[in-house]
Parts: sequence; C-alpha cells; structure tokens
Amino acid sequence: MHTLCTSIPSLPLAQIQQLVEKADMAEVRLDLLRPAVEEVQQLFSVYGEKMIATCRYGHHTELERTDLLKAAIDAGCAYVDLEIDASVFFLDCLIPYAKAKGCKLILSYHNYKETPECESLELNIIEARACGADIVKIATMVNIPQDMARLLSLYGHHQNIIVIGMGEKAKISRPASLFLGAPFTYVSPDGVEATAPGQFSESEMRELLRKVP
Repeated sequence: MHTLCTSIPSLPLAQIQQLVEKADMAEVRLDLLRPAVEEVQQLFSVYGEKMIATCRYGHHTELERTDLLKAAIDAGCAYVDLEIDASVFFLDCLIPYAKAKGCKLILSYHNYKETPECESLELNIIEARACGADIVKIATMVNIPQDMARLLSLYGHHQNIIVIGMGEKAKISRPASLFLGAPFTYVSPDGVEATAPGQFSESEMRELLRKVP
C-alpha cells in the first residue's frame, strides 16, 4: 500500500483538520496558512503523529518561522521539513530541538529553475545526511528528458529519499517515486490548488496507482 502525503495550503483550520483526519499523512504549509502559534499547537495536537510541519521562506521572518515550527514540534508533529540551504542559525535552532523531541527531520532542496548535474544533487544528499536528515527531499524543475533521468537515478544510490520533478513534463516522477523507494509522495487535496507545479490531486494519484499492477 503506497502512502500519500496531502500537502495543505491556506484553508480554514476546521477544513484542515478534516483533511488531516482522512489523509494517510498531511503536510501543513504554515508559510501559506500564516497561523498564530496557538493555532499551530491546536492543529498539531490531535493528529500530529502523521503530520509534517513546513514553513518556507517568504511571509515570515526567520525568528517567526522558528517559533511556528517549534510550536508544531512541541505539539507532536511526526516530521519537520527544513531547507538544506537555510541559515546556520535556523538549522542550529531547529535540528537539535526536533531531535530532542523525537521529531523526525526532512531536509529539502528546491530548485524552481532547473535540475543541476548529478554531482550537485549528490552533494545535497550527503550534506543533508551529515546534518541528521531522516529523509532527504530533492525537488527540481524538469526542462528536458535528461533532467528526469538524473533525478530518478538518485534512487539507485540512496534510501529514504523523495525525489520530485516539478512542472508538467515531470508529473510522472511523483507516482514513479513510490515504485523506486520513496517512503511517500505528495498530493494536493481534491478541489484545492496544488502547492507545487505538476502535483496530482489525491484522487488523481489514487486512480493512477490503481491502474498499475
């Protein structure tokens, strides 16, 4: 049975709770939701054991991001997702904090323009492992077929990675990852705008997986 992680953007808290309850796993994008610390604690306190807390750059200061993610960790989230290229301050604040609380660590690398060469991708994975990542996530824009080949080849050398090709040309990477060793893949809630380019909705992904022997 393949595990799907529903990536939830800015929705009312009550609707988020309903989605999390039904999901295999759920990633809550705190940067898009922009909640108060108290709302984060409320959100993660019930179903935290199957939830990922993510707060990307953009809408919050680094200190605000740290406070929101610490609140999610305190409330019992299963994973916290941090960017590999985040500041030393940010990573030094959150990685030991998560480990001390028994929260697993996803370290992620995103490139919204292109897919780097294999050597660069490999270095990101090695760096993430050295920092204590339980799962390494690599998500890059696919512009040509060779980009996809480089991404999927990473599964031949590494375990506990999630490799995602972004964009319409790379949609197949999302279901393919489940057959190549990824612990789960990301989907959007049905009827809700996707949080990443090329992301399938949950019902689309389940229908696609049903057709694969």
